[in-house]
Amino acid sequence: MKNISLGLNGVLIIAVAILYYLQFSSNNSIEEDIATEIEQTEIEEPIEVAKIESKIGYLNVDSLQANYKLYAELINKLKRREKKYEKELSIKSAAFEGKVRDFQNKAPTMTQFEGQIKQKELAEEEQKLYKMRDDFAVKFQNEEAKLNDEFQKNVKDFIKKFNESSNYNIIIGASQVGNIVLDYNEGINITNDIVVGLNELYDQKQAEKNKK
Repeated sequence: MKNISLGLNGVLIIAVAILYYLQFSSNNSIEEDIATEIEQTEIEEPIEVAKIESKIGYLNVDSLQANYKLYAELINKLKRREKKYEKELSIKSAAFEGKVRDFQNKAPTMTQFEGQIKQKELAEEEQKLYKMRDDFAVKFQNEEAKLNDEFQKNVKDFIKKFNESSNYNIIIGASQVGNIVLDYNEGINITNDIVVGLNELYDQKQAEKNKK
């Protein structure tokens, strides 16, 4: 510590000697420089940076679906309905296949007219089976959409109420499929600003086109 202190003292002595020399050899120059520096210092003002604080909530939708009791209930309800449709269609299909086999066995003993009538009946029954399958598919899709709407409504309603006290600026639901905004503070909605800006740019480009 002592050696370092002595070394610094030596440096200070040299610095004082140099300043003493400069003071008397170029006093005017130094005064001008100092005055310039003072002016520059007075002109420059501290830059204020606006601080934007945001509170973001993240919701893992996959985890929510895996642990939310209502979701499990709705999925089970959908599976039961799917099994019901499959069972009905399976019974009808098995009965139809039995009629086809019976016709194949009796066909050699039938007249041409009888065979044609039976073929027509079987073709009509087959079309009914196809229609039943398609109807079941449409019903299942509608029920799936209805249950999905029920799930989403429950989640969104709860999140909206939850956010009244939590005060998140935005709550994002993330999953393997993609991200979705579940709730947000209207103060961060920049939609109108973007629309106005885009329309101004559009009008500007249209005006430039019309000039040509």
